[in-house]
Amino acid sequence: MFSLHEPTSSRTKKNKPNLPPGVFGLRALPYVSKLAKDPIGFFQLMQSKFGKSSRFGLRQVTFHLITQPEDIKRVLQENNQNYHKGVFYKELGRILGKGLLNSEGEFWKKQRKLIQPSFHKQRISEFVEIMAQETQKTSENWKKVSSLDISKEMMRLTFAIVGRTLFRTEVESYAARIEHSLKIALELVTKRITRIFPFPFSWPTPENLKLKRALKDMHSVVDELIAERKKNPSNDLISMLLEVKDEETGETMSEAQVRDEAITLLLAGHETTANALSWGFYLLSKHPEICEKVREEANRVLGDKTPTLEDVQKLTYTRKVLDEVLRMYPPAWVIERTAMGPDQVGGYDVETGTNISICIFNIHRNPEFWENPDKFDPDRFDEERSADRPKYAYLPFGGGPRICIGNIFALTEATLILAMLVKNYKFQTVPDHPVVMEPLVTLRPKYGILLNIVST
Repeated sequence: MFSLHEPTSSRTKKNKPNLPPGVFGLRALPYVSKLAKDPIGFFQLMQSKFGKSSRFGLRQVTFHLITQPEDIKRVLQENNQNYHKGVFYKELGRILGKGLLNSEGEFWKKQRKLIQPSFHKQRISEFVEIMAQETQKTSENWKKVSSLDISKEMMRLTFAIVGRTLFRTEVESYAARIEHSLKIALELVTKRITRIFPFPFSWPTPENLKLKRALKDMHSVVDELIAERKKNPSNDLISMLLEVKDEETGETMSEAQVRDEAITLLLAGHETTANALSWGFYLLSKHPEICEKVREEANRVLGDKTPTLEDVQKLTYTRKVLDEVLRMYPPAWVIERTAMGPDQVGGYDVETGTNISICIFNIHRNPEFWENPDKFDPDRFDEERSADRPKYAYLPFGGGPRICIGNIFALTEATLILAMLVKNYKFQTVPDHPVVMEPLVTLRPKYGILLNIVST
């Protein structure tokens, strides 16, 4: 629970660790209150108050907040084996189980090795056709409307794509169920993460019961899809997960593990990409001159043909636009790790059990690394302007060995969708509609994003 006093230590004063400044006890209450209401603002407040490294106490855990690329590199890459997923991922595990995003140690290494071939270039090249087909369907449907909620449209589109690549089947009949249950689960898990005193999950509170129902429904949908694929194997990701064998033991994944990996891939390949695209269309609607450059490139590169992976790789300006969207609105806006042993980061001691927090959103907006950080400027990703930028000042997919396994898939998908839809439509924001960030497990637009659209 929330720490109301400085943590005691058995160390003598002589051996007292060198710890960053922070806030504990009753002084921490205003800060922790802000964490629940405005987590991004909380990280900004801590940095402005205490500097580049700081700490606070919550639920008997010390949190060490870091903001510098060299410190992030230490945690995510140089000494990554000392840092496992943070305490908050235990709550996320209620959704993802032991999927790749949430597993650790040798089990994670084995799963990563088994799944990695699914995202090789040849596989992604095959998936581009599905991405293009589903995007073209969306484009055709938009001819019937003059305004839409782009966030709902992108959720539907990315779910259709990940559904077909995972299960090689149309999943529209499942989309509403799984989107509804996933949204409920994410919202309730986020509440549990940010609350000072969350009720034990075993207690039959209304929220716990609602979360359990959402998880049960989501599991039943995925189980139905897996059962169908077991009867009718295909050249899709689920068939591969069902058939792949460990080289040493010859064992296959259990159905429960296949389900956990499928839900992880659904979340990672659906929720995050949809949010990135939603923010992308919003920014393009506010910057028509940049949108026009994307349209010109799309017409020149894609024309009227069915796109290939090689075509997507030629959409260099569109890719810079997407990189800038991911800088300004990173879907995975925060990273948490727990120290499994003592370490030193940024000149400060890190004790065993300390939770390391990395707010990607704030690092991507830090003027120390980004000129005019609140300006939408895709050209900042020109090679010459990026040359001196620290690698770990930009990490929309994380970093180190645990960098997102589907990053190339997501970048290919988002670049293609952006180009194809901008090629056919112009976008304008709807006056008076509030566009507000909602940093849950991913960075969502809280009230959606309404846009007016006009065919080009």
